[in-house]
Amino acid sequence: MAAGRLSILALSAVLLAGCSEPAAQETADDFANRIGASGATVAVVQGDASASGAAGAQVPQGTDATQLQLVGNIDGVDLGTRTGGCTFQEVGREVLVTAGNAENGKGAIRVGGALVTLDAAGGIGAIRSGTTFSAQGVSISVAPTAGNQAKREANMVVTDAAGVTQSYSGDWICG
Repeated sequence: MAAGRLSILALSAVLLAGCSEPAAQETADDFANRIGASGATVAVVQGDASASGAAGAQVPQGTDATQLQLVGNIDGVDLGTRTGGCTFQEVGREVLVTAGNAENGKGAIRVGGALVTLDAAGGIGAIRSGTTFSAQGVSISVAPTAGNQAKREANMVVTDAAGVTQSYSGDWICG
């Protein structure tokens, strides 16, 4: 009788283990598709600045530029012509989204509830290696660890117009 119960318990454990699947890891291609950089260069589309969610080129007055928020929906952001991009994630929270082509790079952050577009020094190569993004009232320097992996640990320093800084540690994920 005890052997029968043990057999039922063992069979139940095997059946339960077979029903659960591990969560799928996001590939670089999945990430690129999610941020709109599926490997093909896309045309520059001028956004309507009056549209809900449209990004501005400067930090809103009275906003603490060093306190980045979850970027969220970036439909109103014009990241320009792009062949790839990267995202900075702090504890799974996307706080900087970037894209670029061979010559230019752009980024987007959310501060004080508003989206702000940033310009980057260099193109996609510089973005993947780590570069500085800036807009009126804020500068952001990203320094990923060495390597060519799609996901690398990184540090990011945000500096406001007064020189006040805030450091973030997280992952630099490029596609």
